[in-house]
Amino acid sequence: MFFDRLIGLGLVIVIHGACSRLIYCRVLLRSLLVLAVLILAYVLVGVAPASALPTLVDWAAVRGTDNGVYVASYGSDGSWSSWGSLGGATLSPPGICEDPGFGTVYVAVRGTNNGIYLKSWSNSLGWSAGWASPGGATIDTPACVALGGTLYVVVRGTNNELYWNSITGNTWSGWQDLNGASASAPVLALTPAQGAGDLFIQGTDNRIYHQSFTTAHGSWSGSWDHAPGGATPSRPAAARSVIIECNPGPPCAEEDEVLLVVRGTDNNIYAIDYLVAGPGIPTGGEWGYKWSGLGGTTFFAPAVAYAPHSCDLFSTVSCTSYNAIVVRGSDNAVYINTLADFSFSGWYSMGGSIANSPALAYISGTQTQFLLLVEGNPSKNLYSNTIFGLAGWDKYSSVGGATNSDPALSAVL
Repeated sequence: MFFDRLIGLGLVIVIHGACSRLIYCRVLLRSLLVLAVLILAYVLVGVAPASALPTLVDWAAVRGTDNGVYVASYGSDGSWSSWGSLGGATLSPPGICEDPGFGTVYVAVRGTNNGIYLKSWSNSLGWSAGWASPGGATIDTPACVALGGTLYVVVRGTNNELYWNSITGNTWSGWQDLNGASASAPVLALTPAQGAGDLFIQGTDNRIYHQSFTTAHGSWSGSWDHAPGGATPSRPAAARSVIIECNPGPPCAEEDEVLLVVRGTDNNIYAIDYLVAGPGIPTGGEWGYKWSGLGGTTFFAPAVAYAPHSCDLFSTVSCTSYNAIVVRGSDNAVYINTLADFSFSGWYSMGGSIANSPALAYISGTQTQFLLLVEGNPSKNLYSNTIFGLAGWDKYSSVGGATNSDPALSAVL
């Protein structure tokens, strides 16, 4: 093919010699020269096409050692970007959440003046230019969930009371009191199939309390219910969990739940499920029968994440979604436990030595893979690891940067 193109160029030269004095030959000559250049460009470019950029699948946000707010992205090829500053400063770990189906990620922070500030990222626009603020004040990390283009924010006010606000487009709904108090940062779990958000808190008496929000009603449940017994000295961890029931066979029914994991007052780790209420689950809004003791010991809040594609919603056999739980053990190493096929795997050590609670998020586009981000001990440098379902995990690798508090992760869904 390349020699054929050389012959074509030779014909151009011959034609030029044969009819250089004729106008129509000159026009023909110019056309053939342009064609030859295009063919040559095709050859040079076509033999070495530019490789496609990896898909961005996760975002990380941290409070830097200078109190600045920094973000980095994780790609489908397993590579991290460098850390970039979002500007501003924070006195607490940042909050982060995604809007499923919209490819939007939000970062919510407590400013150095205790104000509440937010920035958003989308694949088409990148990060918003400035920080948006709905007013109000907080003494802790804001919690957020997003659904259908509306962002919901819950904060622990300076009086420990819980308040919520939402924004659609550029319009905030305004702060409203949830008439409850918390001893730590609030935690929100999203169940998109039910249009529901569930709020879990460590009450000022250390009991675990809950309120729910549904887009169908456009408001919170208005009253707090609490888990059947149990108490925690740290913030809870919560993530969606799905059960497909096919007994004795099809048709099957989907149950949307939230898996709640806490550090007990004895420093052991416990889990319970909460059946989400929503249009598809009229009998929802119920706590599980009792807490499951997972064993293990931690002095910090756990982290839990959900793999959306691990249980086929059109399954003809019963299945559960895959959830991963990670904690900082009493020896500072990272430990993992998983929930699959209606049972927990038990704790496995991932090694390492970390200084705060770990961050965990699903890796978008995979079946049961998760991304782990931790603060090294005592270096405060940031390290990541990837968890491959039941198959195990990779090596820890440095992602640059450092933090003095819990990191945060969010998938791009």
